[in-house]
Amino acid sequence: MNSARSLSFFIKKCNEGEIEMNVQMIMALCILLFMVVMLLTHKLPYGVTAMICCVLFVFTGVLDLKTAFSGLSSSTTLMIAPMIVVASALGKTSLIHRLRGVMGKLQGKSGLLLIAGMCGMTIILSQLMGQVACISVMLLFIQTFDEDGEYSPSRLLFLVATINCLATSKFPIGMGATMPGTITSYYQGLVGPEDYLGITDFFKAGILPLIVGTIYCIFCYRLIPSGSFDKSQVKDVKDAAPISKKDEYMIFGVFAVIMLGFMFTNQLGSDITNVIPSAGLLVLIVFGVLEIPEVMKTLTCDMVWMVAGMSVVSTALSKTGVGELIGQTVLNILGGHPSGLFVSIVFCVACALMTNFMSNMGTMALMSPIAAFTALAGGMNVKAVVLCCCVSAWLAFVMPTGCSGTMMAFGIGNQNPLKTLKFTLPLLALTLVALIIGINIFFPIYG
Repeated sequence: MNSARSLSFFIKKCNEGEIEMNVQMIMALCILLFMVVMLLTHKLPYGVTAMICCVLFVFTGVLDLKTAFSGLSSSTTLMIAPMIVVASALGKTSLIHRLRGVMGKLQGKSGLLLIAGMCGMTIILSQLMGQVACISVMLLFIQTFDEDGEYSPSRLLFLVATINCLATSKFPIGMGATMPGTITSYYQGLVGPEDYLGITDFFKAGILPLIVGTIYCIFCYRLIPSGSFDKSQVKDVKDAAPISKKDEYMIFGVFAVIMLGFMFTNQLGSDITNVIPSAGLLVLIVFGVLEIPEVMKTLTCDMVWMVAGMSVVSTALSKTGVGELIGQTVLNILGGHPSGLFVSIVFCVACALMTNFMSNMGTMALMSPIAAFTALAGGMNVKAVVLCCCVSAWLAFVMPTGCSGTMMAFGIGNQNPLKTLKFTLPLLALTLVALIIGINIFFPIYG
């Protein structure tokens, strides 16, 4: 019945439009299919995939040239790109070196104090650097433990990788300050500014799963098997070259101003807020804190290209009617007018399962537009459904294919995914329950 209803809706949409619009819809569907395959297989970098879609939209006449590449000059891209550079500059300060010093003091500790300290340190590092960098720093500390003891390196590495999945970018500082804008770019072509994520929305949706997951990890870490540890794969992580106190204070100052700007978006206006990261980056360049080559390298990273391209993809799907078709189809599958609890369960569970077999960024990029389409079709809270997908997309600790962090944990720690299930499956269930409760508290589906 649902399939017939979806087919009827598709035929109706085709009959209502011109022949040109029907062709555009077919072209957009084909490009969408290409994007889905590339995101699922990750044969190409996500940014390259997004840009190919933009080019194809022009070649097929779905979008004009200006619209197809409007993502490169969108307010979201102009905010995220310099913010990534400024957040990365924190790694040039003595902050990381000091954190490593704190880890050294944990060396003589044991029991829950040691585990809690490691979890806390991982949570902090997860806000300041990427997954691989965070786990690489923690590895230098982990590898010093006795392989035959309770705190074996393989067990501790898996614990760190799990906490990293739960904590990455959850706080609106460092790289976490870019996460709401990155997620918004995936669906902003479909909605108005009122449905864009605010600077603290990802934090509010993810904080309860992080708290529940961390408590579980602290008390149940012994469920993680003690596999053999491959020290040959552990590479030394050198501290960044020391910089002057003046440059360090300037980085902290610029970062603080940007964070304050985000907090007072309503008072300053979105235009001013979105340009503050660019102003801060220019200050760091003019005063010689950052060098042009390193800035340009970060400004053209894959993340920036993906953000710019995915915002255009959502625009194209909305313009051609494909988005409405997808949203109505998913809504029909869910039962026409499903309860808010049911919607949150379906999207959370689906994305949590998906993210363990493909990358978390790929899962977010693929599922965010579908979530937004469904919310629009069903009169739901767009933020709520999108956040269900994006927070659960970081629960990628069950399989080694989930993300780079778990790949390192399974590979270096020689862990067997079947043997780790006694630790990961209860954790996945608990964090999903916490997420669903949190979403319905902070972002009611029909609120």
